[in-house]
Amino acid sequence: MISPNVQPPALRAKAPPRTPTRQPAPKGRAATETRSRKQAEAEARVRIRLYRHGLGDCILLRFAKPDGGDTFNVLIDCGLITVAEQPKETMQAVANDIKDACHGRLDVVVMTHEHWDHVSGFHPSQARDVFDSMEIGEVWYGWTEDPRNELGQRLRAERAAKLNALATAVAAFSDSPSPGMRQRGAELGRMLGFFGLKPGEPAGTRIGKTRDAFEYLQGKQDVKTRYLSPRQTPRTLDGAPNVRVYVLGPPPDEGMIKRSAPTKKGREAYELASELQLASNLDAAFLRLGPDGAPDGDSYDDCPFDPSLRREMDSGQRCSAALADMFANVWHTQGQGWRQIEEDWTQAAETLALNLDSHTNNTCLVLAFEFIDSGEVLLFPADAQVGNWLSWQDLRWKVGSGVVTGPELLARTVFYKVGHHGSHNATLRDKGLEQMTSENLVAFIPVSKAQAVKNRWMGMPFNPLVKRLKEKTYGRLLVADEDRPGDASLSELSPGARKHFKASVEEQELWFEFSLR
Repeated sequence: MISPNVQPPALRAKAPPRTPTRQPAPKGRAATETRSRKQAEAEARVRIRLYRHGLGDCILLRFAKPDGGDTFNVLIDCGLITVAEQPKETMQAVANDIKDACHGRLDVVVMTHEHWDHVSGFHPSQARDVFDSMEIGEVWYGWTEDPRNELGQRLRAERAAKLNALATAVAAFSDSPSPGMRQRGAELGRMLGFFGLKPGEPAGTRIGKTRDAFEYLQGKQDVKTRYLSPRQTPRTLDGAPNVRVYVLGPPPDEGMIKRSAPTKKGREAYELASELQLASNLDAAFLRLGPDGAPDGDSYDDCPFDPSLRREMDSGQRCSAALADMFANVWHTQGQGWRQIEEDWTQAAETLALNLDSHTNNTCLVLAFEFIDSGEVLLFPADAQVGNWLSWQDLRWKVGSGVVTGPELLARTVFYKVGHHGSHNATLRDKGLEQMTSENLVAFIPVSKAQAVKNRWMGMPFNPLVKRLKEKTYGRLLVADEDRPGDASLSELSPGARKHFKASVEEQELWFEFSLR
């Protein structure tokens, strides 16, 4: 979700034109783009299949094994936004394509975070049956999902409490006699789509579908579960020994996880204090706002007044007789409507929605895949926002006799999966994109502008970011709902580099596939 109260930073002016270095062709490779697909696949060190199925993330990486046999297969997320038409048919097509491409075997599935547009394909309503028929070796989660981690337990409890409070608010607003409140309920309902609840579904509809999909592989027989942290030593892949995997996020710092926007002084800030209690209190307040009022046995422990100062209401009343008299003779007197503030406090619902979205995004599992021999890096940040990105600046890993840092990995990035469908608050400028200095950079935005507009996300992707990405990649920017870049878009590349890029990208209706050779 694009936060309306986060102002996008101005992107740096275009750098002076450079002539990209042409990547050397492997010995014996045919020089023309017309060579057979079988030859191209044999030469590729990794094939990155980028699904174009709509507004959602699903990426399949197939790393070549040194013996020239089958590939080591990594799937990063598999989901689609709730407003998409025919989601089951779409995700069935995606899942079956994955199964065919990797011959029924996924070595690793990466679950980056608990949002429907990243995990819906694993739900029974979409394509779980296809994944049930596949062999899966491991599933990777961020450390925040580890049931043994105390901070992770609290963050998950806070997230669940916020989600319940938001669902209660949407139900109360939707049943309000006020047209404005009903409209707000519809807008907030779109946020519940991240957790599998479609806009317009009736109050009381079961939430938690996203959690069900997100946790699916934890309970799958013979699948090993790993919880990854930036504090861990970079890992290698069995069967692909030339690949090293660095974990950049989620940050092992609560302040960074809860930081979704830059502050004026550059300090991290907790956006909501005592979040678990606050979410529970809002849940109770929104419940009382609904047509049925307070439930039986409501203790009102969250109310701001000492019990000795409260007026108890009679059975069947929503307020005391004295308060009802004040309403009739003062509050509702003609011409006094401007004094009414009974709905002002409900703006906490919008704050809660943005808070829930941002904190979930900052728990994203962020991975950088490095080719050990060349140092080239593939970066997959999922939907990570400001706090997650900033934490990478301080990361250091001892590798062999040297040290690798977060900024160094950014500098060596040759493939960037653009964060959060190209929204403005999920790709940092100076401490993000501008640190990606490789002249061979290729980027991909998994976005459907039509579905974004349908969900009222009018600025996705963010045009200034798209412009800068085109500059940084010399036109080698793949966008899911657009055709592969043509010669006009690639005009700043040398003829050789242009030919090389075009030969490296296969385009089909369901996906792009970028091969790194």
